[in-house]
Amino acid sequence: MSYSVGQVAAFAGVTVRTLHHYDRAGLLSPSGRSGAGYRLYGDTDLAGLQQILFCRELGFSLDDIAEILKDPQPAPWSTCGPGYGS
Repeated sequence: MSYSVGQVAAFAGVTVRTLHHYDRAGLLSPSGRSGAGYRLYGDTDLAGLQQILFCRELGFSLDDIAEILKDPQPAPWSTCGPGYGS
């Protein structure tokens, strides 16, 4: 199933501008585009957004989140919060 950027923003409680920012930052790229060029997100994208928002709740910066998303098997302490285990 595909969702528009507005639908995803409403589901997640974030702004469309936030989703555009995550796209520009390379954190969350939409699965596709509509015929008119609008961003379309799928279920996998929603799961990725959930992970980003969870990390933000824990206090991670967007740079930290980008690193976390790059490594599918992070060190156990790296997902606990900034400064933990260092």
